[in-house]
Amino acid sequence: MVWGGTWLTERMGLVIIGGHLNAEMYQDEILQPVVIPGLQFSELSSVLWLSTLTITELEPNFTLTLEASMKPQKTGEPIELSCDVTDVSQLPPGGRLGVSWEHISLPDEGTNAHSSKLIGSLDGYGNLLSDSAYKDRLDSGVLGLSRVSPNTFKLRFLRTQKIDMGQYGCTVSAWTVSSQGDVVKAAEYKSSPLTVRWDTKSPTLNVAAKTIRKASVGGATFEMSCTVVTENIGDWIGFAVNIQSQEKLGETVKTIMSLSPDNVVQHSNPERSDNLVLSKTGAAEFRFRLAGVQLTDKGYYWCNVTAFTKQQAEQSWTVAARSESNKVSIDFQENGPSFSITIRSDASSVYPWETAKMECVLTVSGSSPKSGTAHTQTG
Repeated sequence: MVWGGTWLTERMGLVIIGGHLNAEMYQDEILQPVVIPGLQFSELSSVLWLSTLTITELEPNFTLTLEASMKPQKTGEPIELSCDVTDVSQLPPGGRLGVSWEHISLPDEGTNAHSSKLIGSLDGYGNLLSDSAYKDRLDSGVLGLSRVSPNTFKLRFLRTQKIDMGQYGCTVSAWTVSSQGDVVKAAEYKSSPLTVRWDTKSPTLNVAAKTIRKASVGGATFEMSCTVVTENIGDWIGFAVNIQSQEKLGETVKTIMSLSPDNVVQHSNPERSDNLVLSKTGAAEFRFRLAGVQLTDKGYYWCNVTAFTKQQAEQSWTVAARSESNKVSIDFQENGPSFSITIRSDASSVYPWETAKMECVLTVSGSSPKSGTAHTQTG
């Protein structure tokens, strides 16, 4: 292929293209000038000829389809979105596809729509990029971006949160290799938005307390259980339980002891820690025991429970709901003093030549004004 044009009375330079070159795929090579030496026209004084080569750059073209392959029915269930790329044309050899995902939250009542937020992207090399508010969830694996056979991109949330509702969109870009070997973006197409939402019923928590062992006299043991029933909270749940009491309804509330979602026990009165037990006896059941009840223990007792949730083990607990159980009472009549005995040892096992120290604690309570505590120690 040869083209050019000028006024000539001497040597002239023309552009020559050799070989079977394609103007769509070899634009850089076509535009490289090659001078043909030795051409001479001695008698021409006008334009000999003029040819024009028009290069039309054809961008890669394709169609996007965004759909939900998995939609949640409630908070905590997974989402999976598929961005399918079809009818791919004009993508040269070595061309690649990349994707970016965006999310727009549902508008709050009485407010304008939220702006679009970048979730993350896969570039032309398949590298995951994210500097967005979703970075922690991407790094932890709760949120994932992937590419499957060969032109489908997926976005997956393992456990949804309420803020994940809204509109989603995928933007697919075509990357080609230039004559210098650089990967450059050649075209970009956006999908139509896809709205994902589900029924967001408020989380509820119901707690029922019942007496397991009734303390009918001073010195006896009182036990109660608290059973928790939850709705719309999620799958990964933890509970914080506070055992509370008051002498009479309407009076000051005291917290006796507590149990955290990580099963850490705390006592409000360490001096009575040996008489108090709070344990988790089931997935959503707890038991409180008070040994050696005294006249000062009479009153109402209940469980104050807070439900927490999180998406994976290393994350912090998030409060989901709170509730109190019904009240159960410790009430007995004293006809006279009563007592309880507790034995303690400073060692659980000893050798024959060793000495063990044991302590018997006698606690006396009741209507007698001289009630008190006697200690006897043996070694």
